[in-house]
Amino acid sequence: MIDLKSIPADKEDLDRYEVENNFQSWSYQPAQSPPRVVSAKGVRFTTEDGRERLDFSSCFVSHSIGHQDERVVQAICDQAKTLTSFAPSMSNKPRALLTRMLAEVTPGDLERSFISLGGAEANEAAVKICHQYTGRRKIVTRYRSYHGATATAMTLSAGDSRNWAQVQGGAETVKVPQPYCYRCSFGLTYPNCDMRCVKYIEEVIELEGGSDLVGGIICEPVVGANGIIVPPPEYFPMLREICDRWDVLMIADEVMTGFGRTGAWFAMDHWNVVPDIMTFAKGMTCGYLPLGATIVRKHIGDRFKDTFFSHGCTYAGHALGCATALSLIPLYQTDNLIEKSAELGKYLLERGLELKDKHPCVGDVRGLGLFVGLELVKNKKTKEPLTAVDAKIRKGANPKMEIAKKLGEMGMMAMAANPVNVIAMAPPLIITKDEIDEGIEIMDKALDVGDKYAE
Repeated sequence: MIDLKSIPADKEDLDRYEVENNFQSWSYQPAQSPPRVVSAKGVRFTTEDGRERLDFSSCFVSHSIGHQDERVVQAICDQAKTLTSFAPSMSNKPRALLTRMLAEVTPGDLERSFISLGGAEANEAAVKICHQYTGRRKIVTRYRSYHGATATAMTLSAGDSRNWAQVQGGAETVKVPQPYCYRCSFGLTYPNCDMRCVKYIEEVIELEGGSDLVGGIICEPVVGANGIIVPPPEYFPMLREICDRWDVLMIADEVMTGFGRTGAWFAMDHWNVVPDIMTFAKGMTCGYLPLGATIVRKHIGDRFKDTFFSHGCTYAGHALGCATALSLIPLYQTDNLIEKSAELGKYLLERGLELKDKHPCVGDVRGLGLFVGLELVKNKKTKEPLTAVDAKIRKGANPKMEIAKKLGEMGMMAMAANPVNVIAMAPPLIITKDEIDEGIEIMDKALDVGDKYAE
């Protein structure tokens, strides 16, 4: 064994460690190291070659306030000097304050939170709470969804090719279609569709045992990694009525959409719908430290005063993570970031629609707030996808990844490595109109690569 204090750290050494010792997420393991980030500030990051690049996706739709905000960094340093963490059976001030803050900013009577370390953990907790509260195992989930990389979360992630390799478990799932108007599973056209997508869910609940067997339904209010799918405005109010009618819990996965991403505190606020359970993570600490949360309505939380809460983890309510969130969440209010997301989101959507008019490979553009997707097709009339649903997990040519490579060469990061035919544009909420124009200009040139595959 070498001296652990002096592991060689030249560029060639680091490149070798990346290839030989590190697992790269969601990929065939590469023969070369990816570019190495050495610093980041605001909406830009710098790689080891000294090149400054534009972050047009907030990393993985996570760094909503931008990189290295000095106020948050200082709060982390201050808390680290006092208490970094302690056993969750004891209280700490940041956890107590954060749970109160979450009850203030979330809709309706969402009140009691379990603080974990990320979105997947938050969704795992949501499923456990649903099972324990209702006593029922079945969870309705939707195709083209992603809820995290842990076992139960991947079981919920229906229609995402990344879950095909996983052993299913943790919940008995029943799958239903998305409210995907561009590719309606029922062959209908909104608004003359009678909202068949949501009415079908009620039929499924009844056929699967209704309130005797079905415990909940989990939804991303605006689908993230699988397509930036925005539902019609009637969808969630109608679904809320169905859940109430059948005594089924509505679980809103706001891991990507929470904290201003869609131009509201939470995406469910757009439709004035209060879910029974809500999960969030990314925008809660913006990647400065890992943290996630699962919050439930008052009557659900109160049940566990007399019923044993069978869940927990070593780092639940981590003091340093909670202090990070405590310093960061108020910035959405003081810096008017939610209003900015709504305003600039409209501009980003307009600029995206310009790309649709110009490029044969762009079949649809849709979004809400600073969360806009470009759906790529081979043919606009037939809507034939540019790549197959399993392209992410197969070796070989992938036109969308060629576009992603071109974006990187031109100095910009957008979320193009997701498993579907949609490139997500989700810049930090601090972005300016000029920076949006810069990103659109780069995207415009990169889409020329996709046009070569379109008819």
